[in-house]
Amino acid sequence: MKKKNTTLLAMLFCAASFSAKAQSWSLTGNAGTAPATNFVGTKDNKALVFRTNNLERMRILPNGRIGIGTTTPQALLNVPVNGNVTLSSSDNFLLGATTGYNLAFDNNEIQARYNGAGNTLYLNYWGGATWIGNHSGSAIPGVYVASNGAVGIGNSSTNSSYALSVNPNSAGNGVLLNDPVNGYLMFGAKSGSGYGMLIENTSSSNASPTIYGYNGGTAGGYGIYGYVADGTGSGGAGVFGYNSNYGYGVGSYCYNGSGVYGYSQNYVGVWGATGNTSSYAGYFAGDVYSTGSYLGSDQKLKQNIQELNSAMDIIGQLHPKKYDYRQDGTYKLMNLPRGTHFGLIAQEVEKILPNLVKETKFESSFGNAPKKLSPDGKNEASTSTKSETIDFKAVNYTELIPIIIRGMQELQAANTEQQEKIKELENTIAALKSTNASSNSSATATAKTNISGAYLKQNSPNPFNQNTTVQYYLPASLHTAQLVLQDMSGHQLKSYVLGSGANQITIDGSSLSSGQYIYSLIVDGKKVDSKNMILTK
Repeated sequence: MKKKNTTLLAMLFCAASFSAKAQSWSLTGNAGTAPATNFVGTKDNKALVFRTNNLERMRILPNGRIGIGTTTPQALLNVPVNGNVTLSSSDNFLLGATTGYNLAFDNNEIQARYNGAGNTLYLNYWGGATWIGNHSGSAIPGVYVASNGAVGIGNSSTNSSYALSVNPNSAGNGVLLNDPVNGYLMFGAKSGSGYGMLIENTSSSNASPTIYGYNGGTAGGYGIYGYVADGTGSGGAGVFGYNSNYGYGVGSYCYNGSGVYGYSQNYVGVWGATGNTSSYAGYFAGDVYSTGSYLGSDQKLKQNIQELNSAMDIIGQLHPKKYDYRQDGTYKLMNLPRGTHFGLIAQEVEKILPNLVKETKFESSFGNAPKKLSPDGKNEASTSTKSETIDFKAVNYTELIPIIIRGMQELQAANTEQQEKIKELENTIAALKSTNASSNSSATATAKTNISGAYLKQNSPNPFNQNTTVQYYLPASLHTAQLVLQDMSGHQLKSYVLGSGANQITIDGSSLSSGQYIYSLIVDGKKVDSKNMILTK
């Protein structure tokens, strides 16, 4: 008995001694703690576990990783999420109260809310740039918002002149819009001055269209459609194309329909201009149809106005030809007309009327129909065939019309003058006949008997520019006959001795000048007939 009591006293003494040395934490708070030496935790390589209702809620591993809701945290703080954030329910993260302004998020979703409804999410509201995403792990963000509010896509910088800058970099294409429903794919409203949209191709080696419109429907429609509601102010254009170098300002392709369609209620459907006189505002490789055509001819548009003289001299130096256009080699790409045509040779016209001839060029690459590209342009040829240039001369046939009109007026004036002289000669001949009627009645009767049946035909061709032929008939009973050629003043220029029977004679006009002449049939000293002919050179 004594031994058992001794043992119990020893155990109580040890317990009292241990209790005096142990550190205790009060549930109502502690005072006089030293943060460098006082702490809650473990001193061995063991985890610190926190429980409620005897269930583990948080664990701190020996390596310092903290897990809430997990016993194996994989980061300094690891909280598993279920991915079920909605407008009214939260996952494991919630800032604020669900009945007021709050922010909830899970592993891949951030939602700003207000009492069960969506709310505005602010990122860097008080300044600083914002990066969203990246570009294949590079330092270029998917979306970059500068501190001034400018947005850059695919670029780590923005342009202060633009609200949005898109730089696809290595991504490929810039912007893809896909709208399968009815309505606008993209709508922009502009109330200020300047361009509604400006798209610029700055590459000197890229031959692709700057703007390409494609309509894949079978019900018609437009690849690009431009509309100006009111051009009464400074004017305007539904579609405006400009090219400062060689190529197209606006290019289009259409298999069935119109490559370019323009309509204007009160001004110009299609308007083209050029910056110098050696270029063309329009070039058409093929026939052009128009229900009407006008050229500016107002007097206020002109200066140094002079009368045109000697038009027949100009016309006489022109040499109309008939010909076929070339269809071989590169020339076939020019789409020149087929069959026989009539016109002038530009080099010959240039010697006489140089202002009506213009140097022109044709690029063979323009002769090929534009490629029908897919909407993404992927079936466009990556390399282009070298273009061949054909230099040629063109004639302004329109300005030949006033020269022809003036020439006809000169011929009409000359013909009127000649008719007056002929009438005067006829009156003189009639008076002479009347005076000598009585004395020569018997001789006249004999002459009429001798020249009965003789005739003189109109020369052919008439007018002529080199030679012309005159047909005639003389009975065998006649003694002498000749063809006499006179100018309009009655001066004899040439005479030809004629034989009897049906025959013809050729008049050589090489030694004569342009104008009108009279040729007469003289039989046995008597004029049987006279006719007029016209020589042009």
